[in-house]
Amino acid sequence: METEKNPFDAMRGMMIDNLDKARGAMQNYVELLEKTMQGFPGANQEQIGTFRAYVQRQVAANHTFVDELLRAKDFQEAFRIQVAYFQSQMRAVTEDATQIGAKMAQSFTRPKG
Repeated sequence: METEKNPFDAMRGMMIDNLDKARGAMQNYVELLEKTMQGFPGANQEQIGTFRAYVQRQVAANHTFVDELLRAKDFQEAFRIQVAYFQSQMRAVTEDATQIGAKMAQSFTRPKG
């Protein structure tokens, strides 16, 4: 007697395939966004590159999280993955806030002369 495929495994496979398609769509979106930003008056390549890098980091982190979560074997592993993702996002937010604060402080500092 042939064993039937678990419907949850079939759904998981479909979701993983969709995640791969979403990666491609997101890359196209980032490229379009970058081209749009280049048309803004006053935008420079450093700002555009910084923004693009930020978006790509976030997209990669989100895709990795979803991919790992879809492959979790049980609830405990899924919970561990969620906690690790949350902690990594909190670290990233802290680092981003620190960098933004430093750039703002530099912009308010006037050269003495």
